[in-house]
Amino acid sequence: MRLHYRLSWLFLNCMERLFFGFAVKGAEHVPRTGPVIIASNHISYADPPVVGSAVPREVYFMAKEELFANWAFGWLIRQYNAIPLRRTVGDLGAVRKAVDLLRQGRAVLMFPEGTRSLTGKLLRPKLGVGLIACTAGVAVVPAYVTGTNRLGRVLARGARLRVSFGPPVTVATASDESAVGRERYQMVTDEVMRRIGELANST
Repeated sequence: MRLHYRLSWLFLNCMERLFFGFAVKGAEHVPRTGPVIIASNHISYADPPVVGSAVPREVYFMAKEELFANWAFGWLIRQYNAIPLRRTVGDLGAVRKAVDLLRQGRAVLMFPEGTRSLTGKLLRPKLGVGLIACTAGVAVVPAYVTGTNRLGRVLARGARLRVSFGPPVTVATASDESAVGRERYQMVTDEVMRRIGELANST
């Protein structure tokens, strides 16, 4: 980790554990080195920093383009590896950036649903995770976060922040060898979401 990232990671972990009962399960499933996608459910704007603080290495993540409209906030989140993503169209530039980072051995955090679930239930995923995993040829570690959508209750000790990780999903095991293109992306994405659902049911 770069110094400013490590210091922020340590500070955030301390604050989360002190005030929000933060706990991480299955961190051993996240490889400490090498390329990997971490795919999580999405229930709050707080998910990127919370899930990122549960990962024992520096991560990059995709953030909707609108968050960069304010130059100061845009500059800040870029310092913590945010990648602008246009959600209204297929953003091939963001896809290429993610693939390039993975080929450099980085970890990329993604939210397959593409938007926050206001009910907490898993939404139908977009194909981005499968597309990037297949293009870069990397495994996907499923993750499930709870508590970020009710931080007030968490602070009052009515709930807790939790992040759980599951075993990696590989492209080879998640898809049929004869499948290509969109069909293969869909298979990988569906398997990743199924694994996230398993984590949800075991939390």
